[in-house]
Amino acid sequence: MRVLLVPAASIAAATESIVCDLRAAGLVVEVGSFDRSCEEPFEIVAGPGTMGCTALWLDDNPQLRGLVGVGVGCEGFDVAAAAARSIPVLTGATREGVAAMAGATIMLMLACCHDLPGAQRAFEQGVRRDVGRARAIDELTIGVIGYGAIGRDVVRRLRAWNVTVLVASPSLSRGILPDGAQCVPLDILIEQSDLISLHAALTPDTHHLIDRARIARMKRGALLVNTARGALVDEAALAEALTIGALGAAALDCFSVEPLPDDSPLRDAPNLILTPHQIGHTAAGAGAVARTLVENIVRLAHMG
Repeated sequence: MRVLLVPAASIAAATESIVCDLRAAGLVVEVGSFDRSCEEPFEIVAGPGTMGCTALWLDDNPQLRGLVGVGVGCEGFDVAAAAARSIPVLTGATREGVAAMAGATIMLMLACCHDLPGAQRAFEQGVRRDVGRARAIDELTIGVIGYGAIGRDVVRRLRAWNVTVLVASPSLSRGILPDGAQCVPLDILIEQSDLISLHAALTPDTHHLIDRARIARMKRGALLVNTARGALVDEAALAEALTIGALGAAALDCFSVEPLPDDSPLRDAPNLILTPHQIGHTAAGAGAVARTLVENIVRLAHMG
């Protein structure tokens, strides 16, 4: 069985060992780029969840027997179209990856709360920092949008600070959740939260979930953390809100276009922490993602 492995940043260092493991399992593996129509009849295609595996692409590749996403996200896969064609789609969420991403999200929350950008500027300028912007995390109401594995782990970790946590997710009923968080409508969360953390999947319904209108409804000086998908946020509207002081600070680990373009308005926005969509990557997490990827590909190869 032939496998196309499309390179992904999170497994770059392990690509050679992944290929060796798959070949040891009796598979024919080629590392290459993804395009609309594969010249070779690959039965399994594995790679980043942003690959454009649309219904049309699936029709152009009738030999396909399975798709495998590296890591958690698979917004580029038309899962419904794949299911209609009896093509399994597997993704690679791991315990190690979830834990690392949740911990990194908490770190960015704290960096925003304690005005890390301001502290860095003060150090570089040789002056004492104005602490008027800093806030303790346990003084805040924190809104978590999205309640998948990472969102749940973030809420669990926040319990150590005894913070008030609001959750918005279309899959949940309103009320108090088992972890003590309160599930509320999205607009209530937007209006009542001092800090909002994004953990939703990117779909047509969540594209620009945080848009100009919702930013206008947030508390003045509110904080925003996005470690999920860049297109959840209207980046131009966010940059404007930071520039005029409507929002206090933000931290982004993901962007609508990656790497972030040189002319992005985010680059000039104040009180903004930018990291290159790797904040949750750890050695243990990368190893777990690589192992899970191999396991998923081998599982698909043996399914039919």
